[in-house]
Amino acid sequence: MSSLWEQRAARKEALFREVNQNIARLEERHGTTATAPVYICECATADCTAQLPSEPEIYRRIRENARLFFVLPGHEDPKLERIVEKHPAYLIVEKTGLAGKVAEQTDR
Repeated sequence: MSSLWEQRAARKEALFREVNQNIARLEERHGTTATAPVYICECATADCTAQLPSEPEIYRRIRENARLFFVLPGHEDPKLERIVEKHPAYLIVEKTGLAGKVAEQTDR
């Protein structure tokens, strides 16, 4: 796998992480719905926009570590990450290697 591909994948993931952070901020300010907010899958697949429901507290916990991402089951990439938690509707993965370094750099 090329490091260029890893960098592009990590940047895409970081972009969706930023979108999800905005969703979480809006939920904190205006969260009055009866359903859990929906976040976007933060996987490396270029055209994935799958939606994942989750409680805001869980998403905030994921954001405490720049290497952690929120993905749909089956969207994990063992070349870039390892699964740290499994849930029925989503996985929490930790970026490793170059992808982890890029994730840390883009979270600043």
